Parts: sequence; C-alpha cells; structure tokens
Amino acid sequence: MPYAVSTMEKRLDEQTIELASFIAGRALATVTEPRDGSDPVVKLASPDELEAEFDKLTSIALGPEGSVDNAVLQEAVDLVIDRSVHTQHPRFFNQNFAGADPIAVVGDWLGSSLNTTLATYEMSPVFTLMENAVVGRLAELLGYREANSGKGMSNGLREPGGIMCPGGSTANMMALQLARHRKRPDSIRTGTGGERLTVFTSASGHYSTAKAAAVLGLGTDAVIKVADNADGSIDVAALAQAVQSSAERGEVPFAVVATAGTTVAGAFDNIRAMASVAADNDLWLHVDACFGGAALFSQRTRNLLDGVELTDSFVWNPHKVMGLTQQCTMLAVAEPERLDACFSSKADYLFQPDKLNTELDSGDRTFLCARRVDALKLWLTWKARGETGFAARVDHAMDMADHVRTRIAESAGSMVQMVPGSYVNVVFLWLPEELRQGSPWDPAQLSEDQLNALHSVAPRIKARMQAEGTAMVGYQPTDGLNTFRLLFMNPVVTAADVDETLRLIDDYGRQEWSALMAER
Repeated sequence: MPYAVSTMEKRLDEQTIELASFIAGRALATVTEPRDGSDPVVKLASPDELEAEFDKLTSIALGPEGSVDNAVLQEAVDLVIDRSVHTQHPRFFNQNFAGADPIAVVGDWLGSSLNTTLATYEMSPVFTLMENAVVGRLAELLGYREANSGKGMSNGLREPGGIMCPGGSTANMMALQLARHRKRPDSIRTGTGGERLTVFTSASGHYSTAKAAAVLGLGTDAVIKVADNADGSIDVAALAQAVQSSAERGEVPFAVVATAGTTVAGAFDNIRAMASVAADNDLWLHVDACFGGAALFSQRTRNLLDGVELTDSFVWNPHKVMGLTQQCTMLAVAEPERLDACFSSKADYLFQPDKLNTELDSGDRTFLCARRVDALKLWLTWKARGETGFAARVDHAMDMADHVRTRIAESAGSMVQMVPGSYVNVVFLWLPEELRQGSPWDPAQLSEDQLNALHSVAPRIKARMQAEGTAMVGYQPTDGLNTFRLLFMNPVVTAADVDETLRLIDDYGRQEWSALMAER
C-alpha cells in the first residue's frame, strides 16, 4: 500500500519550502545587492540589547517548546541580517577576509544541499576529482608537479597534489606531522619518547605553530621563535644560528615554517634563503601562506614567493584575498604520497582494498575523516573568475594598499606607516597635531605619558566607528603602540572609500584625543 501523506505533513512541507526559500533569498541579497557608504557596516548592539530584540519575536535561547511560526522566524532572519557585521561593505577592513564572492556562496549551498563527505570516492565521485583538480593546480603553480615529473607522477585528476583542510591551523598541524614523520617514521606508533624535536619560525609567525606543537605532543617549548628583520620577515642568519644551537644542545631540529604574509605586517619570509638552511640541516620546509598564497596569481606579487618550488609543503586560504566563503584551505605537498604513509589507518569498514576506485579515497590521507566538499565552491569560483580574474582581484587590492601608502606619505605627519609593507595591507599610526614630527617619526622623542595616551586613542577611534557603523578597521600593537591595519580583500572598495575611512580616522582621532586630554 503506498505511503499516505497526511494533510498536516503536506502543510508542514509547504511551510518548510516557504521558509527555506525566504532564507535563501535574503542570504543571496546580502552578497548581490550593492552597498555604499551610507549603509552602516554594523548596527552595534550589546548582548542585553540583542537578547531583548529577539525576545520580542522568540527567545534566542533554546528550550523544550514546540516549533515557531514561519512569520516569526522570517522576522528573526531579518533581525539576524540587520544586526550582523556586513563584511561585504566597502568600508570593512577589519579582518583578512571580507564579503564572499556570490559564486562561492551559492557553491557552498550546493555542496551543503548534497550533504556528502569527501572521505571516499564512492560518496563524492565528482568532488574527489574537483579536489584533485584545485589542489593539483596549486601544486603546479608552486612548481611541485614539475619537480616530481621525473618520478612518474601523473599530472591528471587522479594524482592528488595535497588535501583540503578545515582551516589553516589544521593544515599547519598536518604539515608538522608530515615533517615529524619524515624525520622519525616510527613516531606514529611509538611516539617520540624523551627526544626533544624542535621546529623554527619567525617571531611574527602565526600562533598555530605553537598550538600544533602542543597538540602533537612536542610541547610549545619545541617551537623556537627566530628574530625578525625590520620589515617583519625572518632573519635568515639568525635562523641558521638557532638551528645550529638547537643541535648543539642535543635537540633534533626537524622543521622550519616560513611565513608568506604575516598576519599584521603582511611580511614575506625569504623562502629561497630558508630553503638553503633547511637543505643544509635536513629540515622540512613548510610555508604558511594562508594570507599570502594569493600572491601566486599576480605578476606584481609573484616574486614575494620566490623559491617556493624548493619547499616541502604549502598552505593557502582562498577564503582570504580571493573571497571564498569560510572556510576554504588547501595543503599542497611536494611529495603527496607522504600523506598516505603518515595518516593512513586503513579502517576496513570504510577504505576496503577490494572495492571500486578505492585508490581515490582521500579520507585516509588526512587527520580527518568526514570533510565538507569545499572543493566545489572553490572549483566553481576558479572556473567562473579564471586565473586572470584572481590576478585582477590581487592587483586591485594592491592598488588600494598603494593608495593608502601614498595618502600616508602626503598626510603631513598625521599618519605614520609603521612597517614598510609590500602586500595588500597597511599598518599605520594616527598622530594628534601636538605629537607630529618630521620624517622619520621617532617615538623616543615622546614621554611615557604621551606614549600611553597615544596607545589608548586607537581603541577609542575604533569604538566610535563601531558605535556609528561608519567603518570597521582593526588595530593591534606594533612596537608597543596600538596601530591601525587596513586590509584589502573586497573588490568593491574604491579609492573614495579609502579616503573617507582615513578622514573618519582623523576626525574621530581629533575628537577622542581632545576628550582624552580633558580626562587626564
């Protein structure tokens, strides 16, 4: 007897379709409808205010009550959008990501709607080939495939160039595990015992290296921070000395992490020089290019990654400069067969050796099993924009960063660029009139009281921006002083948006400095 659908079930199904369609429409509008400076970046609200606003519709807390009517949830969706930070706004510079490409957004939806996993080919036949295609192309751009061509490695869709990961921190952890496995292959069974393995990165390197060392059982003390140059890149001579000193202490140096685009300064380590140190000391050379990997696509920035073909692994987050939805991360490996040797568990309920296409299963080449099909949104966006489109996006970001650098140079001392900068971010200090000096600016000429006041003004400027919704700009300490960082990720940002943001910083700065002086 055929299954009979009740009237109530039909009605509920119609309600589900109605609500899902409403949410999808609202979501698509957030990334397709243009915004200008008259719209607020955020309508800032406190936790108490947000809870009160939701309580007028339905509590934001969850409990045992029944379902909520569509009309109420539709109002709640509008409230979510209204009170959220609009990262696609042309004056959002707060993080090293921004509004997502609409193709990436709907590609993400499509992947979610199919609700499968990249663990096995049988569950993701198309997505397996797509993952191999996007990571394989990254490997080609890095020169990994060319370097391995004599080893009989295929350049096709059945030879992975690496793996996609849920974020750069996970990818960095996997790279360190690969490095340890190469140095001590038995460690996956026996651990490392009392032996002290050491890994090296710059003082400005990402904190995920230390977190990975903790998770891997190496301990955070195993991460040796090496001094930076003035531009924030690693001092390669100091690196060579640090490796030698570690070995002389009886430790076992096994890896070095180069940073391509430090989080604050956007500095790029000298990869070619680091590769020489790594080769001389039998170290795995990993490149954390979560931020700077986009430099591969533009002729203006490709030189920042000089020597990358000499490295062992490389991680890039397209959800940064390229506007993919978060998260989207690729780990490319020069010898990708090492992934199987390092991570394979051969779980016989999933990776059966006698099933169809088992050699394409990717779940045994990673620390994770179930993985989102992030390859789909990346493949769609890569195809829709092309590498010429990716290059244009990088070039536009560089144009906007250069525009800021020019404005700083023309500012008559009201702004000081704190690090040289050669990428898509600019770190600078706003100065009140009474503290402006000639060039170069010298903080040693200021009293401790003046420095403390200057340190406290940037948070006040940002708070005003948030409260009024006019812009969002991040700040962080540089050489002991809170400084602003403008990050260019959004292709809709114009020179006019940049100029208005700098004007706002100056206006708020004057007002907040006056208020600060009155309080003292």
